[in-house]
Amino acid sequence: MKTGRFKNFTKVCAKFLEVMFFACSVVMIAATVYSFARGQEFVEFLAEQVGNGTIATNGFEISLQDAQGNCFVAAGRIFAIAGILTMFFIGMIFRNIYLIIKTWEGKTWFSKGETPFQADVVRMVRECGIFSILVPVTGFVMSAVAKIVIGVDSCETSVQVVGIAMGLAMICFSRIFEYGISLEKEVEGLV
Repeated sequence: MKTGRFKNFTKVCAKFLEVMFFACSVVMIAATVYSFARGQEFVEFLAEQVGNGTIATNGFEISLQDAQGNCFVAAGRIFAIAGILTMFFIGMIFRNIYLIIKTWEGKTWFSKGETPFQADVVRMVRECGIFSILVPVTGFVMSAVAKIVIGVDSCETSVQVVGIAMGLAMICFSRIFEYGISLEKEVEGLV
C-alpha cells in the first residue's frame, strides 16, 4: 500500500473512531443521568444484558451483582462514569491521530509545511501518550472508588494496563520527533 493511501486510510479510520468514541461518551453521559433517575432499574437492565453480571468498558471491568445476585446501583454508576472518561480519552487519541496526519500534510491552519517535524505534531503525539495512560489510570481510580463505595468483599474489578506501556512509548516517540525538529533546523541553518 502506498504511503498516500495508508495516510488516507488512517485519516478515515481515525475520524470514524473519533466520532464513534465521542458518541459513545455522550451515550454514557445519558446512562449516568439515567442511573441517578432509575438506579435499581438501570443496574438490573445492565446485569440482564451482560448475562454474568460483569460489565466492561475499555479495560475497566466491574461486577454489577454479588454472589447472591443482588445488584449494586453504585456499580452501575461507577461503570457509566468510567465509560464517559475512558471513551472521551480514546476519542481524543483518535482526534489527535487525525490532526497529526492533517498537520503533516500541511492542511491545518497551524501547519508549518508538509513535514511531520513540527512542534504541534510533537505536542499531539505527547498528548496521545498522556491520554493512553489516562485510560487505565481512570480504570484503576474507578476500581478503588468501587471498592470503597461497594466494599472490598462485595466488589470484583479488573483493569488492563496495556495503555500505560503504549502511552510511555508515545511520549518517547514525541521526544524522537522533537529531536528531528532540532536536526531539521540545524540542516536548514547550514544551507
